[in-house]
Formats: sequence, structure tokens, C-alpha cells
Amino acid sequence: MMHTRLRLGFQRQHKRSSTPIVLPTFLPTVSAAPSFVVGTSKLLATYAGAAGRVQRVSDDVEADIPFGSKFANVSGLTLSSHQWKTLYDQTGNGNHIAQAIKANQPSASNLLVNGLQPAVHFDSSPLAVGVKSKYMGTASGPTTEKSAFTMFLLMVPSFSFNDNYYACQPDSATTLSLFTSSANVGLRGNNTSPFNSTRKMPRIQPQVLRWRGSSAGKQFAVNGSAQLIATAPAAGTVTGIAFGHHSTTASYDGEFDLMAAVVYNAALSDADCLQVETALYAQCNVLTTASNLIIFDGDSRTEGSGHFLNQTWAKRVLGSLSKPAHAINMGIGGQTLQSMAGAVATRITALYDASYAKNVVVMGGPAINDFTAGRTAAQAQADAQSYCAGVHANQALIVATCPFRSTESGTARTDYNTWLRANYASLKSGAILVDLAAIPQLASYSTDYYADIVHFNDAGQQLWAAAFKPAIEAAIA
Repeated sequence: MMHTRLRLGFQRQHKRSSTPIVLPTFLPTVSAAPSFVVGTSKLLATYAGAAGRVQRVSDDVEADIPFGSKFANVSGLTLSSHQWKTLYDQTGNGNHIAQAIKANQPSASNLLVNGLQPAVHFDSSPLAVGVKSKYMGTASGPTTEKSAFTMFLLMVPSFSFNDNYYACQPDSATTLSLFTSSANVGLRGNNTSPFNSTRKMPRIQPQVLRWRGSSAGKQFAVNGSAQLIATAPAAGTVTGIAFGHHSTTASYDGEFDLMAAVVYNAALSDADCLQVETALYAQCNVLTTASNLIIFDGDSRTEGSGHFLNQTWAKRVLGSLSKPAHAINMGIGGQTLQSMAGAVATRITALYDASYAKNVVVMGGPAINDFTAGRTAAQAQADAQSYCAGVHANQALIVATCPFRSTESGTARTDYNTWLRANYASLKSGAILVDLAAIPQLASYSTDYYADIVHFNDAGQQLWAAAFKPAIEAAIA
């Protein structure tokens, strides 16, 4: 394959007659055989079928997407041309996940994660910006014993927090929590309620998530780094599996790119899990080590409302940095600067990790929700000071002014920004300012850059990314 660079770590696929054969990396033989395998790469040596089936947007014509030597051949697809209707189960068990409703089908494209692997784009958008409930599932299987199972997802979430729903068993599950649910099996980003400050957070880049139930308890892992909740799952089986949200009738959506999902109806050993994870890393060169950890925090503008194809401004920055970094997006729709200050110890400081050379906290221009609620510039200033005082001593800090909202009135936002420009250096030693509000294109409402009265479209997200990148480059090691 020859690939030309496209933004954000994605690359567009083209054919070339001299294309070298890319050899597959199959799942290893471990103590149990997988009961369910789907993905955009061939994961089982015995599988001879297609990756899945797509539906053309213009006329509903359907076609199977075959595998090449390793990956699904998506060279004829574009974002606007096709959507995934079915992903085929590679185990031979026939538990194919599907979505017959065209409006709810995840997007297909010829974009490649890390220039290698196609993805299934579960690209629902939060709030009221282009909301689509992207969902695929099957009620037929697999059948999984809740007290002895292991699930792996190779994926890229849009954000790490605030109820990002990845997968659940059974497919009709209506409740889902890693820490509290005993009635089903599921995986999602660390949710706001209940929140666990010690949970390992999913990253906004290619990674392998592990979710295992056994007599020892419930285990969650990010790229093999695991934690255990020492409460064994309740015994009993669940049948069916779904991706994208936890119920066909629920409004809770998933925003992520899925490359592979693997389920074992057995509690694999740690050694077996590491073998499976190593094979999944090899599908798209997952970055398992890095010298920097970046924590993004803010409101819906940072969470990603208005984004294009799961590519928030935070992910755009991450995909273009010159130094390796892991990143977590703690943005929450509707969050205020006041609530950020109140939660900084548990949600931000608790994520400090001394194993990284540099830890960086990026405040994504918050406070617009404060001003909309009638809080004053002086109150926002006090909240910013409280937040920055609560950040870990060894977390570098990047702050940003608060951009325009088209329905705003009064001067609270502009007064706060004036104060922040003059005083950011006093908030924390070495603090860096990104002056989002000074970007001319963001100074007034325009459909060229705004998706609605407050959120930014793809062009606006790119402006944010361009503004933050130099500051983050300066802060990382």
C-alpha cells in the first residue's frame, strides 16, 4: 500500500501495483479459544470470509468488504459514500453484529488508523450537534459466563469520560458500570456518576482495553496496565453483544473508532491476556510507551461537540505532536469552571503519573457555561485560581481564554479574559497561555467555524488545535 498523509494520524488509502504484501498478525493460541471476534483486520488464521458488509448511502446497494492479506480492503470507500451494516464474526460461531437502520449505521471510510488499519466509526455526536445513535449488535451470541470471561477492544475513543459507551453484553443491556453492575458485562469510559478517581482512564488514541471477570474480581486494563476491583461478578450467563450504546432505545451513545473486538468465555490468565494484547497492538502499531501524559479538561467544547469523525481538537493536536505522548480527555458537556475547580483533586490531580517524564494539564478554554448561568468575571477568576492551586505540583499547566458564544450578553467573558491575559503566570509556575479568544475567526459567530451557537465545527476544531499545539509542544519532554 502507498498512503498519503491525512490529518490526525489517519491516512487515506490508495492502490499501487508494486504494493508489498502486509503479513497478518493472528491472535495467539491460548488456554481458550475466542467465542467472538470482529474487526477490520484478519485475526484468525482459519477465517476465510469477508470483514463485513457495507451499504452505499446514495442507493442502499450492499457489498461485502473482503480482506486483503491483512486488512479490510476499504480503498473504494469514502466517508460520504458508505456505512457499515454488518461486521462478520471470524470465529465461525455466526454472531455477526449488524445495524439494519441506515441512520444508525456507523460510518465507513478509507481512512487508516496510524496509516495502517481501517476503522468502524461509531461517530455519534454529543448534545444536539448532529446526534446520531450509531449502534451495532446481535442477540444471538456469544453466550458469556459473567464470572469467567475476558473481553478485549482495540479502539480509539473520542473522549475518556462522561459516559462514552463502548460495548455491552447482552445487547439489550440498559445499565452499565464497571464498578456497580452485576447484571451484565460492559465497558465504557469512566462515567461521571459514580466516579472512581483511581480507575485507569481510556486514552484518546489507539489502545487495547481489557475487561475481565473472574473469582478474583473485576479487572480493567489499558494496554496491559491493570487494576482490580475485588468484587467477583455474579455468576450466570448473558447472551448477545452490542457496540455503540447500551440499549437500542437508549440515548447514551458511543463515540469511538473500533478496529477489533475479541471475547473469550473464560477468565484468561495474565500471561494469556498479554499475548492477546501484543497481537492486537501489532494490528496498528499501538503506542504502548510514551514520555508524556497530557490531561485535557473542560466543557463540551473540549469533550468534542461539533467534531468531525471523532476528531476533537485535542485528538488533532495529539496526532501531530513531535514527541510521543499519551492523552486523556476529561472534558464533560455542560461542565462549569466552578465544577472543574471543585473536582480538580479527584479528576485531575489523581491522574498524575510519575512514570512519565512530563505530566501536562490543558484547560480547554472553560467558563462559557459559568457566564451563561450568570456567574461573574470575579467568580470565574476565583474558580480559575482554585483549580490551578489544586493541580499537582509536578503537572505543567496550560490555560486558555474563553471564546465567544453567539447568545452571550454583558462583559463577564471579556472581563475574565482580560484578567487571565494579565495574570495567567501567577496561577502556577511555568503556566502557558493560549489566547483562543484572540483568534479572529472565533471572535464572532460564523457558520464557517461554529456548528451551533456555542460549539465549533471541523474548521473551528482545527483552529483550536493549531492554537494549542505550540503550547503543548513547549510543555512536553
